[in-house]
Amino acid sequence: MHFDSCFQTKTRSCISKCIDYLKGLILLPSRRNLRKMAIYSSKRSDNQALSHFLSNSPWPHKNLLRSVRTKAIETIGPNGVIILDESGMKKSGNSSVGVSRQYCGNLGKVDNCQVGVFLAYFKGGKRTLIDFRLYLPENWVEDKERCLKAKIPPEKIRFQTKYELGLEMIDNAINEEIPFSYVTMDGFYGENPTLLTELENRSITFVADIASNTQVYLEEPVVGIPEKKGSRGRLPTIPKVLNISPIKVSSLSSLRDKWKLIKVRKTERGHKKVYFKALQVWRRQNELPCEKPLWLLISKDAKTGEVKHSLCNAAENTSLEKLAEMQSSRYWVERAFQDAKQNCGMDEYMVRSWNAWHHHMAMVMLAMLILISYQMKFRKLHNQVSIPAVIEIMKFHNPLKVMNATQLAMKINQDNEMRVRARLSRLKGS
Repeated sequence: MHFDSCFQTKTRSCISKCIDYLKGLILLPSRRNLRKMAIYSSKRSDNQALSHFLSNSPWPHKNLLRSVRTKAIETIGPNGVIILDESGMKKSGNSSVGVSRQYCGNLGKVDNCQVGVFLAYFKGGKRTLIDFRLYLPENWVEDKERCLKAKIPPEKIRFQTKYELGLEMIDNAINEEIPFSYVTMDGFYGENPTLLTELENRSITFVADIASNTQVYLEEPVVGIPEKKGSRGRLPTIPKVLNISPIKVSSLSSLRDKWKLIKVRKTERGHKKVYFKALQVWRRQNELPCEKPLWLLISKDAKTGEVKHSLCNAAENTSLEKLAEMQSSRYWVERAFQDAKQNCGMDEYMVRSWNAWHHHMAMVMLAMLILISYQMKFRKLHNQVSIPAVIEIMKFHNPLKVMNATQLAMKINQDNEMRVRARLSRLKGS
């Protein structure tokens, strides 16, 4: 793959540092920081050069991402699924761009972390991340000095909700004419009715998980101004549903009728099976029903009994098997995050600035694409090779550097010096 044109500067040094960084992300087994990359994957063993490439080099990450998306669709295949989700990376201190005490899904609690909103692309078991946005909490946007210190571009110092960031990426996928079948998302995004309405306005099919206490209408609602009751008080002016009351979706999952046992995907131990049903409902927005009906998808895991509710605006003639498959497809974004973190060091960066964070994430997605591209090449040769096996093959052909005695001694001394400085820093802050 040739990505030279993605960089503003085509100097040999810039491309060389890109290759060094990719080697570090893919070939190092753990703790893929710049110092380890410089020692084991860089020709010059110069972490300052890699730091410059990540933090200060002017190459635009958007150009690289556009090429990654194009190649990803070509590799995985068109008309796949776009999955919207977020991932939190735990961080200490308060200087790293966007870091704040906020909910971190990876930890399942509020903690000091950075949160990125991501798009994944999936088809036929093949998946990769294709776009991202860094979420800036309001306390960051309100502190202009802090933002400028983190080198956030002035035009980016504005608050956007995670829903807005997700919609921005979906719009970008539409503008780039990425051929996808539908968008799926978890309950955090699925419970935002404005986001679902915006997707409907764009004629995008979606599958959105919702909470069990979400209320829907089972019959077509009639909206109007209710009649005045009694002779006292003002005439009613606020529209309301006149013919039916909303019902919680949890009460529908407790009903025993209309369930069908469906295989939704292959697993290492056979097939994942769910009891599944789909009902036509009307969702609510601003206390009123939406005009068009859609599907309420309810699945119950055949082994664990876990119940899942989703809203889906697929066509009325969509089969139950297809709807069940669509509801289960969000599983693949977790696999994509797992690939990104275990195989490409997505969460092992040690950078603070806006530019560095975005450059790192773009390089991670390029690394993911390289791995899946090589895996597909092996499959064309009728060899079923896993991503970890691809990495082992790459290590064989691109071995990491081996240190001599002098270099090892220097590394040990530097490690000792860094531990002493870190200890003094902690003592000074306590």
